[in-house]
Amino acid sequence: MNLRPILWSLALMAIAIVLQTTLFARLEQFYIIFDAPLLVVILAARWLDPDPELLLGFTGGLALDLLGTTPMGVRALVFVLVGYTAVRTSDRVEPNPISSVVSVVALSFEGVVLFAVFGTLFSLGSLTEVNVLRTIVLVPLYNGALSLVLAPVFRWLVQPRKRGLV
Repeated sequence: MNLRPILWSLALMAIAIVLQTTLFARLEQFYIIFDAPLLVVILAARWLDPDPELLLGFTGGLALDLLGTTPMGVRALVFVLVGYTAVRTSDRVEPNPISSVVSVVALSFEGVVLFAVFGTLFSLGSLTEVNVLRTIVLVPLYNGALSLVLAPVFRWLVQPRKRGLV
């Protein structure tokens, strides 16, 4: 079992959580809405086995739940469900930028809608908020755009490297 993808994925998740709770939270007032930890879960599905992928989603979501105002486990549940979908569909996505962006947009849409539904079930008022439609539309689009930059970096860090004579 190669630990390199797991360790880099955890490190990228930690960086994404820090960015999400600091920089990206401030950009929301300008209607620039990313979900970087969700994007890490989606991108990691290509290189991680299913068990580490789901654990990455759960720990990343739980960390965000601990840092935020959502009830414990809501974001963790959403990340696990999106991670499961990403693992199950990763072999159907061609390794080209267009299909990768479409996949990220679709999976991000799944995550935002699930979070809105679970938020409503747990009395967070997600589906009754004024800006919920804007969030449901913008997060997948911005995550798709961010994936164009993050996917090559993620691949370079996480992809197993062949040992050569270099």
